[in-house]
Amino acid sequence: MKKAILFVASFAILIISMSAFTDKASAPVIGYKAPELILQQDDQAITLSSLKGKYVLLNFWTSSDADSRMKCNLYDDISSDKDNLSLISVNLDSSNALYREIVKRDGLNSASQFHMEGSQASKVHGLYRLNKNLKSFLIDPAGRILAVNPDAQRLAAI
Repeated sequence: MKKAILFVASFAILIISMSAFTDKASAPVIGYKAPELILQQDDQAITLSSLKGKYVLLNFWTSSDADSRMKCNLYDDISSDKDNLSLISVNLDSSNALYREIVKRDGLNSASQFHMEGSQASKVHGLYRLNKNLKSFLIDPAGRILAVNPDAQRLAAI
């Protein structure tokens, strides 16, 4: 009986100590690690973790949110001049055709534009807490969030 109790107690201590070493410090707020995001474009997949070592500007936008669409255009212009800043703009419209037409009409760099819809978009809404307003996140080379909705001056300082 004593051996069984000792075994159960040892097992509980092992589980508790192992769970303390997991990296749970991921949240969409300044100072925390940016939640992992996997983006699919044509035949290639891009992840946020694959862009470590560079600054990343992660921008979420829709055609119905004028503010987010204007920021998308502004960020596209700013990032085209910078070698150490990667722009990832994620469109969350329900129509892929509408997304493609806006990218074409606004003259956006299609290499930095991604589209998500359905369950993928819902998952992103939850991960990045995009409830009412869409946001943008400036992520440092280590994968931590430096700023939420950064302005042009902040991006110029990079």
